[in-house]
Amino acid sequence: MAAQRIVGLMLIAAGAALLLMFPTPLGAELLVGLLGVAFLIAHAVTRTYGLLVPGGILTGLGAGILVESQGGPQGAVVLGLGAGFLAIAVVDRIGGTSVGSGWWWPLIPGGVLTAVGGSVMAARWELGAYLVPVALIVIGLLVLAGPRRGPDAPADRAPADGAPPAEGEG
Repeated sequence: MAAQRIVGLMLIAAGAALLLMFPTPLGAELLVGLLGVAFLIAHAVTRTYGLLVPGGILTGLGAGILVESQGGPQGAVVLGLGAGFLAIAVVDRIGGTSVGSGWWWPLIPGGVLTAVGGSVMAARWELGAYLVPVALIVIGLLVLAGPRRGPDAPADRAPADGAPPAEGEG
């Protein structure tokens, strides 16, 4: 029954998007974003991670297309796509719908696309071209200076609650 509702919602969203395209000066720019929103609504209703991924990607991409088509800066499409990937990780961390510890994977394409799109947009300003690369270097330094996790982490750290570390935990 849930699959039937999802399909029904998607068909309604696609039809509504197509109806909005004709009487407005915004044409296909709306379609991608509205389909993304439909996936996000379906995700919110069903809590299905598989709907969050296309929802985040299509909504971010649609926002970027809309901004750029309305005279916004070049690079907005790539930045929007990157923001869509980053939104997947944020929404998943808030809602906790992914299985296991794989919530972080959208940060990789999201970070790269956001950096590229931000660089293209920032290059319009004389100092702006240096903004994203410097920000990436600062973030990288913060990551390196932050608490270590994983197999390299010091074994003498006890958990915050004062309990002894579990076996195999460091």
